[in-house]
Amino acid sequence: MTPRPLLAAGALAAALLLAGCAGSPPPSWHSVLPADAQPAAGGATPAPAAARVATLQVGRISVPDAVDRSSLVVATGTGLTVQEGQRWIEPVKAQLPRALALLLSDRMPGTAVTAWPAGVGGTPQWRLVADVQRFDLSAAPAQARLRVVWTLRPGDPNAGVAGPAATPQVFDVTVPATGGDDPAALVAAMRAALARWADVVARASGS
Repeated sequence: MTPRPLLAAGALAAALLLAGCAGSPPPSWHSVLPADAQPAAGGATPAPAAARVATLQVGRISVPDAVDRSSLVVATGTGLTVQEGQRWIEPVKAQLPRALALLLSDRMPGTAVTAWPAGVGGTPQWRLVADVQRFDLSAAPAQARLRVVWTLRPGDPNAGVAGPAATPQVFDVTVPATGGDDPAALVAAMRAALARWADVVARASGS
C-alpha cells in the first residue's frame, strides 16, 4: 500500500507538469518563401506555361547541418542558440529551392522555373545547383548572412545550349535586420538576402 504522503507528492508533481504545459505559448512559425507566396506548396511558376519559352530547374540545395533544424538557430554573443519557440514551417533545405524558384520566376518572365523535386516535363534547358555555406541569423549584430556557391548548368551538356559558362560562382551578402533581433525581423532579412541572390542568378542567365 502506497503511503498517502507519496500519493500526494505524485499528484502535486503531475499537476505542476500539466500547468507548465498549459502555460507554454504556442510556437511562432517562419518561412523564407517570398511573403506573397506564404504558405506555399510545391515549386512552380505563377504565370501561364504557354507564356514561357525556356525552362530552368532549381535543384536540391544543401545547407549546413547546424541550421537545418525545425527551430531557428540564432547566433548570439556567446554562441549559437536554438530557439525552440520559433519554428520553421518546414526544413530549410526544403524551403530554399521553392523560394528561389518563385523569386526567379518573377525575374525571368520568359522562363518556366520549377523547384526540386518537381520536374518540367522533360530535361530542363538549365539546372541551378547550389551549396549554401552560410545561412546565419545573428542577434548581435541583428543581421542575416547568406553565402552560396552556385552553378548554372545546361540541363543536357550535349545539347549545345548557349548561355553562361557552367563555372561555380560565389554569392556572399549580409543584410541588416531592420526590426532588431526579433526572430521575424531576422527571417525577413534572410528573405531579402535570398532576393539579392535571385537578382544575381537572373542577371547571369541573361534575363
